[in-house]
Amino acid sequence: MKTTFKTVNKSLLTTGLIAATLSSSVFLSGCGAASNEQTHTIAGSVLGGVIGRQFGSGDGRDVMTVLGAVVGGMIGGNMGRGLDRQDQQRVNQTLDTAPNYQKVAWNNPNTNTQYEFTPVNGAGQQCRDYVMDAWIDGRMQQVKGRACKNDQGQWVNAS
Repeated sequence: MKTTFKTVNKSLLTTGLIAATLSSSVFLSGCGAASNEQTHTIAGSVLGGVIGRQFGSGDGRDVMTVLGAVVGGMIGGNMGRGLDRQDQQRVNQTLDTAPNYQKVAWNNPNTNTQYEFTPVNGAGQQCRDYVMDAWIDGRMQQVKGRACKNDQGQWVNAS
């Protein structure tokens, strides 16, 4: 197999992008000052890059990795921007009290975001799966995940 400078350069670029994204996430996760939006942007970028890497081959795989990281960061940032303390309290209350498949909706006037949050299983247990629909800037975004209670009895994202 013949290795060219172009192939090595692209491989280094992709590896560098992934390393920079991961190190940024480690750095910001250790900072108390990281905003919800920043944390979600980084998590979305990492997840999007990993997912994008699964598609394409050769140069197309590198393009899909970068594209996945960009799109994931945009979606994660939008979700992080919308979810504030009031919304987190509503989510916690819903996970604590709502039966499976009971949709709980609210509108946050501070962020002009509308939410529909539905626990889908695990009523009365330490972990629950959920589906959250959020209308941010007029566009619906859906997040599916799992939340579990930590040692202090607070719900934290586990997925």
